Amino acid sequence: MDHPARFSNRHTDNGALYPPTLTPPERPLPIWKLVPAFVKNPLRPLPQQVYEDDLMVIQPRRGFYIAWVTGPRLVEQILVDDADKMLKSPVEKRVFGTSLADGVLIADGADWRWQRRALAPLFRPVDVQSYVPAMAAAANAQIARWRTAGPSHTHTIDRDMSRTTYDVILSTMLAGNHPAEAEAIRKGGSDYLARISWEMAAAILRVPKWVPHPATWHMRRAAKTLRGAVGDIVARRRAEGGSPTDLLGRLLLARHPDTNAPMSDALVISNLLTLLEAGHETTASALTWTLYLLARAPAWQQRVLDEVRAVAGDALIEAQHVPKLAVTQRVLKESMRLYPPAPVIAREPAQTLSLGGFDIPPGSQIIVPIFAIHRHRKLWTDPDLFDPDRFLPEAEAGRPRMQYMPFGGGPRICIGAQFAMTEATVLLASFVRAARFDWDGQHKPEPISRITLRPAGGMPLAVTLR
Repeated sequence: MDHPARFSNRHTDNGALYPPTLTPPERPLPIWKLVPAFVKNPLRPLPQQVYEDDLMVIQPRRGFYIAWVTGPRLVEQILVDDADKMLKSPVEKRVFGTSLADGVLIADGADWRWQRRALAPLFRPVDVQSYVPAMAAAANAQIARWRTAGPSHTHTIDRDMSRTTYDVILSTMLAGNHPAEAEAIRKGGSDYLARISWEMAAAILRVPKWVPHPATWHMRRAAKTLRGAVGDIVARRRAEGGSPTDLLGRLLLARHPDTNAPMSDALVISNLLTLLEAGHETTASALTWTLYLLARAPAWQQRVLDEVRAVAGDALIEAQHVPKLAVTQRVLKESMRLYPPAPVIAREPAQTLSLGGFDIPPGSQIIVPIFAIHRHRKLWTDPDLFDPDRFLPEAEAGRPRMQYMPFGGGPRICIGAQFAMTEATVLLASFVRAARFDWDGQHKPEPISRITLRPAGGMPLAVTLR
């Protein structure tokens, strides 16, 4: 349901599209309003000032600060210059500790560095290109499912994108998996993320972890299911041995640079789950919002269609086609500006940090709200307008690097960024060439943060096969 007081969406008479966004509160909410708003959608409490200034700092209690950082130079200080002085947020560690344990996503210091070095070779450009046939095959499988439903039908696009990107991840990371295991991982991940804002709110309020909340039992059960299913796969693959045929096989061969010891099974499970969930949910989110935007901007949908036909004809999308799909990639980039797949980054200073004239003590929360940076009034002209030409080469050239960061930034930038962009390009090109996507004229999805950015109420779109 649309809530005009906090939720905006419009299409002007000249066809300009201003898709759904949040109307922020004029000032920070008091705690009794903040908590319920945060549980419903962690983006709702972001105050108006965050979209207008470089830095906003509040002190909810003595010795503890919350700093929202949106100025590109200050963001660069947090994520690049002072990256070694930052810790992963204890909120993030608590939220993911049950499922991802001490894997690369939430590890710090030397533990993070060696895991990152071990994972980086898995995403070399030549390897990413080798995955394109699997991406195209997953796209064709989804198109076949649409054909089964009939030439024109309304589909829940967010579910379809989640299934398609999951198929890509399975084929590139878990070759030879058993269907029951794959389904257990998919369901466990979805169940865990669906209730995650409860754990986030409890962590922010510093509620002891032993105190249950309404989602505690569900999240623990989902995490147990996830780690159990992946653990079975890891144990079987270790027993089988042989040369690596997928990302899991390569992960099992990873060695610590100092000790030459392999990753423990627990650490392999944590990192494989990180790759599975991050690589699956983020790309699904990007494609869901992109297809929605194209359904509401048919002229851009036609431009993508014309480009794909000119570049690839009726052939499967191949690696050689990807760099030639410039319009398709501009549309994806603008979609991820308006709806960044991972809308927030959080850090905690390990020591007192001088930031924009403030001394931020250890234990405080530093929040980089990518959603707000991508719609910042001082950084973008008409920031709520859908305009893929913002990403023409000449427009991108002079832009500060931390003004646009759909994959994060600095040393901890998403390790699979190129994989995700290649996958999204292949899938989007395949889908638009095969079908027309139309909006029903009614559904106005609120962008809601569940670690990834999801559409509240799902994403129903009419799919008409060409």
